[in-house]
Amino acid sequence: MDPELAHRLAFDVIRWLPATGLAALVARLTRPRGTPAVEAMGLRFPSPFGLAAGFDKDAEAVRGLAALGFGHVEVGTVTARPQEGNPRPRLFRLLPDRAVINRMGFNNGGAEAVAARLRRLRATHRDLPVLGINIGKSRVVAVEDAIDDYRTSARLLAPSRTTSPST
Repeated sequence: MDPELAHRLAFDVIRWLPATGLAALVARLTRPRGTPAVEAMGLRFPSPFGLAAGFDKDAEAVRGLAALGFGHVEVGTVTARPQEGNPRPRLFRLLPDRAVINRMGFNNGGAEAVAARLRRLRATHRDLPVLGINIGKSRVVAVEDAIDDYRTSARLLAPSRTTSPST
């Protein structure tokens, strides 16, 4: 199977998990047993296991990933402007090495769309894992304008002052 198609199928199953009504059952079956929550840097992580940026680029599967036992989900990489990423093929399996080469190129819907999704998530769900947002420079932005591009993403994606510090 094409590696990017396999990634998309797995992602869609995880993304739709909460809508199926099976999230609680999956959580009971997959959460680390006997693993206490972790407190660090003033944050409470529901479990010590986290997911690095690259899997959920647009904050679409945060609740499904939480049901799988992740106490931290890093969204992204998100750019100020939406972008398609690199041309395909851009994800490659190295079967003998049990590895993947990722040359996706920061494909994402842009900081404004991700920020809106995060606001809705935070407003409607209090049981989210700790969220980190990985930001990158938009491909169409010149290097000399990178600071403003990063600033745009940071301003859009940083939680408001009324948001709980654990999200």
